[in-house]
This record gives sequence, C-alpha cells and structure tokens, in this order.
Amino acid sequence: MAAGAAAEPWGRLAAALSGGNVDAKTSGQLVGATAKLYADEEHVPAPLLSARIITHLDAVTSVIPRAGRHRPALIITAGETAALAGWAAWDRGEYETAAHYYRTVRDAAKETGHRPLDALALAYASYAAGSPARAAQMLGEAQECVSGPGYATAHAWTAAREAEERARAGAGDAAVRALERARTAYQFATPGTEQPWVRFLRPARLDSMAVSTYTRLRHSEAVVQADRSVERLDTGNPKVNVAVLCDAAMAHLTTGDGEHGVDLARQALDTALAHNYAGVTMVDVRMRELRRALPDSATARSLREEIRAAAG
Repeated sequence: MAAGAAAEPWGRLAAALSGGNVDAKTSGQLVGATAKLYADEEHVPAPLLSARIITHLDAVTSVIPRAGRHRPALIITAGETAALAGWAAWDRGEYETAAHYYRTVRDAAKETGHRPLDALALAYASYAAGSPARAAQMLGEAQECVSGPGYATAHAWTAAREAEERARAGAGDAAVRALERARTAYQFATPGTEQPWVRFLRPARLDSMAVSTYTRLRHSEAVVQADRSVERLDTGNPKVNVAVLCDAAMAHLTTGDGEHGVDLARQALDTALAHNYAGVTMVDVRMRELRRALPDSATARSLREEIRAAAG
C-alpha cells in the first residue's frame, strides 16, 4: 500500500485487515459506540460528526490485530464505521474520499464473509453511481446480500432505493415491483433491533421513498403517499423529516396542489436551516430539485431565492 493511502483512515483500516488480545467487554463497547454514531447521525448532519467517526474508526482499527476471537466482530464494526465515514465525506462533497471508504468496507466484507457490509457500501455508493441504471444494478446486488433472517429492514431499504432509481430511469414496471418488494420486506422489519445503519428507516421514511418513486413516474398515488408520509413525521428525527418534506413537496408540485407544494417546500427549508442541514449534499440535491419545480408565484419566487442562497 502506498504511503499516502496508508496515512488516510481507510488506508489504516485496510492495513489492519492484513494482520491478540481484546476482551469481550472492550469489543462490545466498540460495537456499541458504532451504533451510537449511527443513532446520532439521525439528529446531527453526518459532516458534523466526521471527527468523532474518524476517531472511533482509528480506535477500532488499532485493536483489530490483537482482537483474537473478537476479530471478525471488530472488522465488521470497523466496516460499518468506515461506511458512515464515507457517507459523511460524500455529504461534504468529497466524492473520491467517499469512494475510498466504500471500497475498504467491501474489503472488510470479503475478509469476514459478512455480505451485509457489501449491501451497506453498495447502498451508500449508489447515490454517486454514474447513472440510474447503474445505481439500480448496485441496489439489486445489495438486496442479494441481505436476504436472510434479521435483515428485513436492510432489504426494504435497498429495494426502495432501487425503486427510486428505476423510476428515475423511466422503468415504471420495474420500479413498482421493487417498491412492492420493499413493502413486503418491511412487514417483517424491526428497525430498532436490526443493524444500526437501518434504524432510520421508520414508516415515514419508507413512505417518502414511495413518494419519490411515484412522483418520478407521474403516478396519481404520489400525492396520497405524500400526505401519508407527512402525517407520520417524527419531530425527533429532523434528517428524516427534511427528506420526507422534500419528497412530499415535490409530489404536490409535480402532480398535485402547487400551493400546498410550496408550503411543504417552505417547511422543508425551515427544518433544514434549523438543524444545520443546509450545505449537506443530500439535502442540497433535493432543495435544488424543489427550486426548479416551484411555480411562478410571488411566494414561490421568494422561496426560490431563499433556497438558492441556502443550497445553490
């Protein structure tokens, strides 16, 4: 490995994979700290957690060579932490760094034979895929990695993401089938007891993914699903709420009541600003889509300029 790469966090993790002795308590604490980072990311923009994520990744990485029987569990938790580091990097616009992290997550999956790590890396990386077709292919592969018991939420998430990308590509039938798979899997999901990286997928978020799918397909179900997702908003989860409100606003702006769409877009922007999500890639992409979809009214023109100032 080149010296420059080894100096980076993903390089340090990759080096550690090539290498005991950690006790069960220490291993459990490190795994628990990873779960805590994912929980915190539901309330704090990932870029603001970057320093903590990297510090934790270094801590896990440093003990892997002497982990003994805990080595597989710690490599898995290091992979999950590296995935979150990649997501934070992507949200900051550091796309090459994010790709390095995701590749190292897949190295960890190969080392342990833990295919859900592949699913996690593929799902995150799908947002940066070169085309909707490529993203959908990656998400289909991800679903194959989380098809067993205990991964219903992960399967629902990756299938719903595939639905969004199939819809973006204009493949209506394939998008609807993927959405049906997501909903079927979610019937068996217990997000709070499965992997830390799927606990965000509460009913409102899954609904909003259905909204974005139907909206791209210009389907009449978009507005129905949009209203349902807004009714399920959880005030304790601002990140999810921004996504839900953006998707619902787009549904109304595209296929429903434009005035109500403007109101929802205003709520989305206010929520993003109140919780420091302006400037985060995921939010800015949605906000720019909303800006382009706003009608030509005085209220909408004012909102358009506010979005431009916040998200470009």
